[in-house]
Formats: sequence, C-alpha cells, structure tokens
Amino acid sequence: MTSQTPPVPERFAGVLDWVPAYGHALRRVGRSFDVVRIDGDYGGAVAARLFAADRAPGPVVVDRSRRHAVYFFVAPGAGAGYRWPSGTSYLGRRAGEVYVGVPALEGETWPLSWRCPPRPERPFVDAAVLHAAL
Repeated sequence: MTSQTPPVPERFAGVLDWVPAYGHALRRVGRSFDVVRIDGDYGGAVAARLFAADRAPGPVVVDRSRRHAVYFFVAPGAGAGYRWPSGTSYLGRRAGEVYVGVPALEGETWPLSWRCPPRPERPFVDAAVLHAAL
C-alpha cells in the first residue's frame, strides 16, 4: 500500500480484493465473480424479495445512472447452469470481456452504491436463491 492509497476501513479489511478502497472501479467479470444484472424496477423488486428472505443476501450494487440497474454478485460460474429469464443478464466468463463498476465500501461512489456489501461470511449472492426469487 502506498501513501497515496487510502487504507481500507478496518471493519472491511480482508473482505474481498476486487472491492476498491475508494470511489469505484471497473472489474472484469468471470474472474473473481459473475454478475446477474437486472435493469429498471424489476431489479429493485427482485432485490426486495431477497432482502425480505435474508437481511444480508450477499453483495448487491445499485446503479443510479440512466440504466437504473441492480447487480447481484455471484461466485464465478455459479449461475452458468441456469436459464435466466428475459429481463435479466447473466454475465460470466462466457460473456466475453465484460466489465462492471464496483463501488468502494465507504465514501463517494455515485452513481453506484452497495445495497448490501460483501462480507467475509457472505461473499456472494447464492445463485440458486436469486434464480428462485425471479
């Protein structure tokens, strides 16, 4: 860590190396995680169903830009065997070279924000639970 890199807040130290220390950063899908992206109000409704069943279902990011997407971070390859319905996009290694924005755990990250941050005990959303919530 250089003097120009702010330290990761202590309560998040060692969580996941793909989460930036500040701001937000583009991370390649298929290496450390895969993503299920759901645009618009449907993404918010699916997130609400997950949170009703489990207060901390795993890492979920909300993008408040024009797309108004919700990103559900799943383990690499975990969602590859599912048929994801219309209105959802499964982004994994087979999607090619795809990048998604990942916000820092604290500070200014607009337009991205964590609806539920990753935690050591819950580093990913369970793909089966997410698929069932659709």
